[in-house]
Amino acid sequence: MTLTPNVVEDLGYLIVENLYSKSELKFIWNEIKHIDYVMDHVFDEKTKEEHRKSHNGLTDSGTPLMSGFGLSLDTFYSDRKFSAILKYSRKLTDEKIGKVMAGINGEDSAYQQVNWYFTLLNKYKGGDIYHRHWDSSSFSAVTFLSQGNIQGGGLEFCDYKITVPFKNNSCVIFPSRAYHKTESFVSKAERYSIAQFMTIRYYTDRNAGY
Repeated sequence: MTLTPNVVEDLGYLIVENLYSKSELKFIWNEIKHIDYVMDHVFDEKTKEEHRKSHNGLTDSGTPLMSGFGLSLDTFYSDRKFSAILKYSRKLTDEKIGKVMAGINGEDSAYQQVNWYFTLLNKYKGGDIYHRHWDSSSFSAVTFLSQGNIQGGGLEFCDYKITVPFKNNSCVIFPSRAYHKTESFVSKAERYSIAQFMTIRYYTDRNAGY
């Protein structure tokens, strides 16, 4: 696991490469294949559209900003222990990453206080995007995953003219207030992202947290 802190003007963010080990990725991909079936065969297009409206950002006219599709893993499972993704993604809140985040700037120092997050598994096909938006949390972590070559598909920080390129098994951690969007991409392979929305709470519930 390689940690690379970055600062652009007042934005501090962390890139984590090789986030998961080979054995962890094996379990994660097995889980994704199972959830793929649910995404592709349980939800019809009308249901997907309604799901986007309730789980993703909307334009002023009520159109979803995201053209891909995602599921909340915290509500998909009755218990977090059934998910390899939820189990292994806990490393994003470990002491090592917390210390590196705290050293980036004053805003990112609050990352060490994160004690709650929820997780979405997002699936994009070639041409799908997620338009400019910000997240309703303190910090966001987006992990890139694909089993094929992806041209494009990076994460752009809109107000800073910076794009973090897509790289399989890498993660970007950043303040959620920063406007960002997903680049369109060209590939026959699907592009997946594990998105964690992190905050500091005085209480937690059974379906979220870590």
